[in-house]
Amino acid sequence: MDPNDAAGLLREQQNPSSPHFQADAIIPGWRKNVHLYGPLIMSAFVILYAPGVAQHLGLEIEEMVLLVAATGIPTYLIGSTVYPKDLPAPAPDQSVRFTRKNKLYRAAVIATYGRIFGTPFNLWFYIIDVALSFVVGQLVGERPERRSEFLVALVWILGNHIVMMVIPPNTPVLGFLMTALDRTLFRTAYVALVDDIVGVLTRPNVDTFWGKLNLVLIQTFTIVCLVYWVIGYRKGWQQALRARVVAEHSESETQA
Repeated sequence: MDPNDAAGLLREQQNPSSPHFQADAIIPGWRKNVHLYGPLIMSAFVILYAPGVAQHLGLEIEEMVLLVAATGIPTYLIGSTVYPKDLPAPAPDQSVRFTRKNKLYRAAVIATYGRIFGTPFNLWFYIIDVALSFVVGQLVGERPERRSEFLVALVWILGNHIVMMVIPPNTPVLGFLMTALDRTLFRTAYVALVDDIVGVLTRPNVDTFWGKLNLVLIQTFTIVCLVYWVIGYRKGWQQALRARVVAEHSESETQA
């Protein structure tokens, strides 16, 4: 297709008065976002039924990674049956990344960073992390032509580590600043990863084989991460509860 024709088609698709745009507007939102909701729903099913399946197979849940990952395929296939075909190119406001649409989205994503690793929530550290994340986000910037903000953030992390090797933090102030920057860059990379995942799931490229494969891999990654994070958190909570019960029982026996 001629580039001028392609540009004209793009403008026509994004024109609110065009039939293509109006046809897109009447498509239910759940159909457009079915590939985003699919992994969340599948993760809930796996979390509910995985313990029973593991017990039936005589396996630990941790040994069922491949089986859990395989659920990404039916998730994609089921979603593809209702995902609308020939969606117009996203309008400029639809191309804005998830955490840049609303500051609360970015703050909420940052709040989940430490919780993934089981770190207790600290309000003051959280406020500082959010503030620094916005500063670094403006520094790193965002361009529509970038295919992955996460890869850009990784380059910044690598650059910071190189600087730390070349210029050792031999003073307390310099060490504090470099550590704070490294901490902020890791959170910025995490936010960028969430943006990339949400971007693929909400506007997947289903016109090519590699686009479909990328969608399946992202859905699989999302399911595996959600399932094992929830299961790990639940197991840790159960172990802590059992330890508390044992401690209270031992204390009662001692007093008796």
